Amino acid sequence: MIKNIISDIGNVLFEFDTAGFINKNIETEDKEKFFDLTFGSENWQLMDKGDLAFEDARNYFISVYPKYKNILNKLFDSSLTLCLNMNNNNINILKEYKEKGYNIYYLSNMSVETFQCINKNTDFFEKTCIGGIVSAYEKMIKPSEEIYKLLLSRFNLHAEECLFIDDNLNNVNSALKLGFDSFQLKNMNDMRIELEKILK
Repeated sequence: MIKNIISDIGNVLFEFDTAGFINKNIETEDKEKFFDLTFGSENWQLMDKGDLAFEDARNYFISVYPKYKNILNKLFDSSLTLCLNMNNNNINILKEYKEKGYNIYYLSNMSVETFQCINKNTDFFEKTCIGGIVSAYEKMIKPSEEIYKLLLSRFNLHAEECLFIDDNLNNVNSALKLGFDSFQLKNMNDMRIELEKILK
């Protein structure tokens, strides 16, 4: 029986639109290379994991693509929230499920700086969620099983009582291996439909 809903943040709770950011700010011929050198790079994952400090990440990405120094500075000055559309969100759906008696948690790959900025602009994490884990605080990252195990132990949860939602299939598969119920949210607009399939 599912008692706990555990949600990713980017592209599950709030839209994190890297494609929109690139389309708006990067020249057509540079778009693919810019993505590969920034959002799609190993160093971006190291930043999310907390192994690469936020300001060191800024300096690194500027060094590999100096042509876009100004826009990269703006991105990092915003704590990466230039990619975030907080108006496109699913927080009210999870608030409804809290009212139905489910416990709400979060589990996200994200820098400390970005999470702190989001947290200042919503009361969701403080009032709706019992708690959660952000990768950079813990120096571990999805899809590594250790971060799921940390969530279970920290909040005294049982995997078979948890539903985990993520937009990344690799992260979903790690949860399934550990005994979570889980689904990949391919489109944020499908959140309610997908939850209703499982939590009837």
